[in-house]
Formats: sequence, structure tokens, C-alpha cells
Amino acid sequence: MTIQRPPCPKCQTTTMLARITPGPAGFDIRTFECPACNFVDQIEVELVDPMRSAKTLAWFQSELRAPT
Repeated sequence: MTIQRPPCPKCQTTTMLARITPGPAGFDIRTFECPACNFVDQIEVELVDPMRSAKTLAWFQSELRAPT
């Protein structure tokens, strides 16, 4: 899984992920820090069950079969 690093809202420098903490049920809070201006930004991110993702469901529905 790749975490997208947003640009700093103040100076547009790519931020760095500082920490991930639990948020409300079903969410994480990701804290990003700007290395140029030290701005701190927090983003609430919905957690996705990897077994229910579109890519996994497509794989389950593909022509992949157990060996015979």
C-alpha cells in the first residue's frame, strides 16, 4: 500500500508522513509534516478492508481456479 503524501498547503513542498494514530471507528488520522516550513497537517482517512476492495473482489471473480 502506498500512502499519498500531499503538498504542504502553505508552501507546496511534498510533506512527510510523521505518524498514524487511530481515529473514530473505521478511520485513521495521518499526520504530515512539511520539511521546508514545519507546517503540520492532519488528514482523517477511512480504513478499507483489503478483502472487500474492488481489486480483491475482481480477483475472486476472475477465471482463477484451483489446480485439478
